[in-house]
Amino acid sequence: MTNQEIAKILKNISIILEIKGDSKFRVIAFERAADVISNLTKDIEDIYTQGGIKALEEVPGVGQGIAERIEELLKTGKMKDYQKLTSEFPEKMLVLTDVPGIGAKTAFAFFKKLKIDSIAKLEKAAKSGAVSKLSHFKEKSVKNLLRGIEQYKARAKEQERMLLTTADQLAGQALSYLKRNKLVKRADAVGSLRRMKETIGDIDLIISTPKPQEVVNYFAKAPFIKNILSKGNTKISITHNKNIRIDVEILPELDYGSLLQHFTGSKEHNVHLRTWAEKRGLSISEYGIKDLKKKKLHHFSNEKDLYKFLGMQYIEPELREDRGEIEAALENKLPKIIGYNDLLGDLHCHTNKSDGSNTIFELAAKALKMKYKYLGISDHTAGLGVASGLTEKNLLKHKAEIQKINKKFRGIKLLAGAEINILANGKLDISRDIIKKLDYGIGSVHSAFNQDEETMTKRVLNAIKSGIKIFGHPSGRLLGQRQGYDLEWTEIFKACAKYNVALEINSFPERLDLKDTLIKDAQDYGCKFAIDSDAHSLENFDLIKYGIATARRGWATKKDIINTWDLDKLLKWFKS
Repeated sequence: MTNQEIAKILKNISIILEIKGDSKFRVIAFERAADVISNLTKDIEDIYTQGGIKALEEVPGVGQGIAERIEELLKTGKMKDYQKLTSEFPEKMLVLTDVPGIGAKTAFAFFKKLKIDSIAKLEKAAKSGAVSKLSHFKEKSVKNLLRGIEQYKARAKEQERMLLTTADQLAGQALSYLKRNKLVKRADAVGSLRRMKETIGDIDLIISTPKPQEVVNYFAKAPFIKNILSKGNTKISITHNKNIRIDVEILPELDYGSLLQHFTGSKEHNVHLRTWAEKRGLSISEYGIKDLKKKKLHHFSNEKDLYKFLGMQYIEPELREDRGEIEAALENKLPKIIGYNDLLGDLHCHTNKSDGSNTIFELAAKALKMKYKYLGISDHTAGLGVASGLTEKNLLKHKAEIQKINKKFRGIKLLAGAEINILANGKLDISRDIIKKLDYGIGSVHSAFNQDEETMTKRVLNAIKSGIKIFGHPSGRLLGQRQGYDLEWTEIFKACAKYNVALEINSFPERLDLKDTLIKDAQDYGCKFAIDSDAHSLENFDLIKYGIATARRGWATKKDIINTWDLDKLLKWFKS
């Protein structure tokens, strides 16, 4: 079973336990385990195969009881506890909670009182007015419900594609296997994966080798293959045992650069590039660039040489979306986008004092291994009850503990921050005086996502003016789960620039928030950004590469990112 399938079952258990009025801590335990497993960079089945139930128990958020249930799932494909729960609360009823704004108890009320057990029935009941039979569903509630259903439909289309992290892991596994063969000279992932888009369709790989048939036969024996869809002399398509299609094509070394550029795309970038070239008597194809006048075909084994031949700066794969990169490259005005090793620290992570899995000491040790110069500890504040947030009094005690542990480390500085809730009325759930006693505060929206654009914009603007220094996961979106809330982004960007509040680029796979196009837009207003992991476990720190990739897609440079700055500059900016 995949991580997502197991996480879905655990999430459903948490929903049913909430409906039954079970212990809040049990509900949170299953929900937390579901979140952790859905974001693991390793396959949970592989973890179990290699280390058994003890290895499962070492996964953050997975205790003995949940580990035993996962083991049962992996061994038998079933879980007795889950079957018992769903006999009383059917799975088809639980799908209602996938609609933004519908909680466990509301879903159960729809099911119990109105016999609604599908999204289609829910939409019909909302449009006919039947849901108004529930006492708490007034006109505004129905309007929000219909909006949530539309968001659900849009999200369903997204779910046909996999998250970037999932594709990256599977492609990495396949490439690692290929590169163990000495006949493979070069191998790359191409398409939207190489451009690091937030969601990916199928996985495409290209290879250069002097002996194509031997490499095809070698790949056909890969242990992760579920079945072979097609196989030829230079091509092979397979289904991974995680039910993902992988297409492999073998290319000649002479044209590898041209083919790499062609297969990377995007389609829009390539069409624009070819159109521009044709006006200059050139024809670009996957086999090179042909001078139509001289009837000479130029071959490129190196992708950078292809762009150089055209008189352009090299265009990084993440920028190839036809958003002005070709014109900028021709004028030598492409920005030097942030590199994957440019961060000096991470400003958003959680300890076991709120909803994280590790101690301050453990997080600091991990950050030191990552060669960070500083690490911002930013546990939740008390307003977010489900995350066991810290009260103002406990927050100051937490700061003192961070400072105490700080003395045990050399080469890294621990900063005391907090992830503060932006309440529905725009106020923060801790006072400005407390924020001033911290090194910085992150302000995030965690509730009332269905407010209209005007209300939500006023809410966020008020928070930006209230002392926060980072606006956390700014749009609130969860890829494949929840669309972002409505904001007047121009006003948000202006305010962030004016009050020196950085927009977060959150690296969690479901978030990648702020999205790339908004990052590019925000730079026009002079905004700064913070690329953070939002780590809730040590493993989550490694997700930072996806936040960096998103920043690169948004044309962000090193100087735009506050956690590429040295510590003195960063602290001075925090106090500005």
